[in-house]
Amino acid sequence: MAMNPKTKSRLIFCLKLVVTLVPAYFVYRNIVSAPDWEVGDLQELFSTKSILPFILALVFLAISNFTACLQWKLLLEKQNVHLKYGHLLKIFYVGLFFNNFMPGNVGGDVKKIYDIRMQGGQDSVGAGLTATFFDRLFGLFMVTVFALGMGLLFFRYDDAQRAFMWPSVWIFLGFCVLFAGLCSRRLGNLFCKILSKIPSEKFGVRMVRMFERFREFRSAKLWMQIIVLSALTQSIRIVAHYYCGIAVGVDLSISWYFYYIPLVAIVSALPISIGGFGPREFLAQSLFAKAGVPGLESVVIQLLAYFVSLVLSLFGAFAFLLGGKPKQDSSEA
Repeated sequence: MAMNPKTKSRLIFCLKLVVTLVPAYFVYRNIVSAPDWEVGDLQELFSTKSILPFILALVFLAISNFTACLQWKLLLEKQNVHLKYGHLLKIFYVGLFFNNFMPGNVGGDVKKIYDIRMQGGQDSVGAGLTATFFDRLFGLFMVTVFALGMGLLFFRYDDAQRAFMWPSVWIFLGFCVLFAGLCSRRLGNLFCKILSKIPSEKFGVRMVRMFERFREFRSAKLWMQIIVLSALTQSIRIVAHYYCGIAVGVDLSISWYFYYIPLVAIVSALPISIGGFGPREFLAQSLFAKAGVPGLESVVIQLLAYFVSLVLSLFGAFAFLLGGKPKQDSSEA
């Protein structure tokens, strides 16, 4: 018996709410159970010296959005969707706004795909989906590379920290297999043969078409471009977290952020909670405790980074309210 779509949606939301609230409770309990903890400790984290680091975090995150949008533009162009960078940036910021204000953390991606479809017609739905999905995956892959690289450089001889390298190793290998499956002709053909046996013919056809679209990314030039842009984007975002830490008085080497934040980012990207809340703070609190950062500070760093993202996403709110139809890139049209 098929479940009512509305009931299914409510059930999924309730499960996400549980996944959000349970870790959040343990985060709160860990903070208030600390010796000599008082509510006034939260106010003492911020001072006039916090203003400059906060502004720097804002600037760095804003720059990362510009480079991330450029990467998305390159992927869309490979899917034969040509938009001017300025208009794409508006769509990108609207997506950020929806990510911050809609349940889950994929609402912004859905909105971006919808906006691409509105500009390019029905045929651009698959193109927008493929480019956006690949863009999200490659960003997570790059932060995994950072975590693995930092682990090998600074933490492989530290028994207390070495264990955290293994999740990065397995996630890295998983991404390599995934990208090989998406872009390799042989593996793609194998997957297509498997998918062709699915009873639902319509679903099988769509999946085969998706693999064909991913093969458009088989370009050495494109891979070099997105590797550089993704490395730049993700490193700048981690630096923004570093300045959020400075804003609350955490004196910690930036290498710790490059080691821990990628794992937090991957957990935050999973659509298992509301906006990433709960699991993100719980993992950050657990990880940064290994570096000697108190529970309150580690949580506030994440919340402050989220607040910085929230402030920047307000540009997307204005772009959404003002509307306006995107225009094709005249150089490519």
